[in-house]
Amino acid sequence: MSPSGSLIRLTGLRILTRTSQNASKNIISRYNSTTARDLSVLSRTLLQKLKSSDGPAAIHTYYPALVTELKKTATTSTSRAPSPLNQQQIISLLEVLGASGRPADLQRVEEILSDMPTMFGIEPSIEVHTTILRALIKHGNVQSIQRWLSNMPSRPGHFSPTLEQIHIVLEACISLASFKFMRNLVRSMRQYGCKPTNETYKILIRGRWELAVQEEKTPHVIAFSSILEDMKQAGLTYDPEINVLLYDGYAERGLSAYAEQIQTLYQEQFPDIETPQARKEMELNFDLSQVAQTHGVKAAIALFKSLVVERQTPSAATLRAILRHSRTTDDLRILEEEFATPTPVAHWSILINNNVRTGNLSSALAIYEETKNSGIIPDAALVGPLIAGLCRTASPPSDESLDQALSIYEELSLANPPSLTSEASSNNTEHSTGPDAGIYQVLLRGLASSENNKKYFPIAKSLMEDMESRHVPTNNSLTTSSNIVLLMKRSSSVDEALEVYHTLRAGLDEKGYAIVLNAFCKLSFGDDIQVPSLTNYFEIVKDMRRAGLEITVEVYTILLHRLGVIATQMTEKGSELPSDIRDRLITTTRRTHDLLTLDAAVSPDAYVWNQLMDTYQRLGYFADSYRVWDTMYLSGRFDHVSVSIILDACGYAGAGQVAKRICSNLFRDQFSFNLHNWNTWLECLCRLGRLNDAVKVACMEMGKDQNTVMPDIDSARILIKFGRQHNQHPEVQSRLQRYLPDLWKVLPDDLKQP
Repeated sequence: MSPSGSLIRLTGLRILTRTSQNASKNIISRYNSTTARDLSVLSRTLLQKLKSSDGPAAIHTYYPALVTELKKTATTSTSRAPSPLNQQQIISLLEVLGASGRPADLQRVEEILSDMPTMFGIEPSIEVHTTILRALIKHGNVQSIQRWLSNMPSRPGHFSPTLEQIHIVLEACISLASFKFMRNLVRSMRQYGCKPTNETYKILIRGRWELAVQEEKTPHVIAFSSILEDMKQAGLTYDPEINVLLYDGYAERGLSAYAEQIQTLYQEQFPDIETPQARKEMELNFDLSQVAQTHGVKAAIALFKSLVVERQTPSAATLRAILRHSRTTDDLRILEEEFATPTPVAHWSILINNNVRTGNLSSALAIYEETKNSGIIPDAALVGPLIAGLCRTASPPSDESLDQALSIYEELSLANPPSLTSEASSNNTEHSTGPDAGIYQVLLRGLASSENNKKYFPIAKSLMEDMESRHVPTNNSLTTSSNIVLLMKRSSSVDEALEVYHTLRAGLDEKGYAIVLNAFCKLSFGDDIQVPSLTNYFEIVKDMRRAGLEITVEVYTILLHRLGVIATQMTEKGSELPSDIRDRLITTTRRTHDLLTLDAAVSPDAYVWNQLMDTYQRLGYFADSYRVWDTMYLSGRFDHVSVSIILDACGYAGAGQVAKRICSNLFRDQFSFNLHNWNTWLECLCRLGRLNDAVKVACMEMGKDQNTVMPDIDSARILIKFGRQHNQHPEVQSRLQRYLPDLWKVLPDDLKQP
């Protein structure tokens, strides 16, 4: 890092830190002077116990009780009391919970994040998310870390992961995960709205050498040459430190020939030397992006103007950095006014992409309509995220969503005909002006997923022809897998479908194989029920192993999910499962369970265990389902979905004592039910013939004391439905009206009828 670059970063962050510290002092001052008179005696007692707590158990005990008291105070006080906890104290709680990492602890973390603005007047900051990530790293579960990164945009604050956070996780992964996990994390950075830098790859290269020491193996030059290809696709430039890292790794092991070879490869890939000025601007842009995400675009513009005296007009890269996390057109207007610059298509693309990534597809579509009204000519970067969002709205996507995606594609194609555009690139970092490989892959994947194969197969063929006319490669894994699926669906037998697969399978990667396996499970010929052949399914899996691909839990989840769906479809028809079909389903499920347990290359997570437990439950094999739950509970790998599945299973199996024991254990562990858990528990009690207890739970336990989840219309619907089955609904309705008057007021008329 250049001295000037260091000065820029420290100066900018010092300004923000000083502001933050002053705000914290004000909060603490107000708290010290007025808390005694604004908080109740009980609140002060709970607050003191919470501050002195040193473990998750105490937090689970005192935090919800404090929140309950604060809510009571808020309803009786005419003025808003100051926050009883400041940001640093909240961070301390999050650190303890994250490092413990049990399901109940992570649940409490999310609860505290949600409470911060409303209960404590503190908006969750990017630093708070960094604290949580560091705590999760201490716990050591890389799946939890990855899930937190992926879900940050939808969590309080709506932050995208920062480069610093990715680097923190990467550094930790050297001792926690495989190199493949690290590399996949880097490859997925763009999905998080974060671009890898040379620093990112330095961590990755150092990690590769450190893992080599642990494995007592020396990586081949090919391992690093593939990393160099990733760097080239990321648009990075030459860095002398990377050159030294690559060379010294082999030279220190006495492998001078390899050292010279990798050095030559690197210098050939990156002949352009990075200038100090370029690095200075990169560091400035990094700071501006961080400030814009945390404090808004206006703060980033102010920082830019305070630091860059000699050049008040920012470069295109700097403007993009300021907008990197923006989601509204207001930010575009601010830039236009501040710098008197027109808004290029790239800036609209940033807004659309950020809205799609945070799950706000409707806003992204509205912004796209605004671009058309503004006369913007669409390119691949602008519409690619929209098409992807529409094709993934559901599984399978609806005809309406697919038709809208195809319509946007047509607008892009007409605006950029093949004769006027350069050869489309499959590069992940550079979009052609017209449709590129990524857009075609998403469209073909969506069409292949559709149940309306008759309608979309001809359209898929025309898209393949468009790809050829634009010189877009068709031999990649996603295009190949979509082609296989489309042709499989037109096959007349399993053998014909397998022949399609064997003919076209070359070039499939892990994701492509998952798509093919999913389609294979769903093949149906005639009116007979098609139970997937375990032999054929795992022959395809063996092909994955032979190709050197990693076998993940997804391979097992796909099959288990399909088996559960078949069982459900049969029982929903109002008839018992035919004995031969039932036997085949349970045999296939148990053999899959055995294979999952014995597969040393796979580490089962909550998702695959949930699927297995649910499949057993749908087949009516409660003992097997409960054994899976027991494994999950003892290992701590369960979530809200797991709880609902096992309680549902207990209700259908008549296992009242088991259900009671499960709930007692969870409540003892401070695991808080969400609304779906409570409603499942109500239904379980009703199925067990304990309607009175179910009504008591809804009226007396839900939403009381430390629990904040109130009954809803679905809760009432469950109780009244079972009440009518036993001609006890008048009593149920009377108790709901008496104990839950607010809920009773909003119930639909059909639930109030005698």
